[in-house]
Amino acid sequence: MQENNDSELAVKNLELVLETHYCDLDDATQQDSRLEKAAKAYFQDKNLEHHVKIFESLSDEKRLKILHLLTFREMCNCELTAATESTQPNLTYHIKKLEESGLVKKRRDGKYIYYTLNQTEKLKKLLLIIGKRI
Repeated sequence: MQENNDSELAVKNLELVLETHYCDLDDATQQDSRLEKAAKAYFQDKNLEHHVKIFESLSDEKRLKILHLLTFREMCNCELTAATESTQPNLTYHIKKLEESGLVKKRRDGKYIYYTLNQTEKLKKLLLIIGKRI
């Protein structure tokens, strides 16, 4: 509960600092310091590194194709290789990026590896944005 209050306080503090526009000030040095501190507190709990990994994983056409395909059902690596016209090493590279970002998870069944979407509310919202309902 304390973390939520700290986050809300950081938002309110940043909003308060941003009420003053730099262009309206004769000397912006004091505003610089206030804005720097408020922004640092605001971004402290945003987990931006994780968000960067997600957006990096979405910045490739092949990875978007894989995500779209996995909205239909769980698929093995040989199916994804064929459907995306990839080589096995190339598919492995792209799947690893999707796994690192938390968008895809895998399970092994004998010699086959099966991939599914990591069904989270965030992923569902993200896929709605990029045009596929799940």
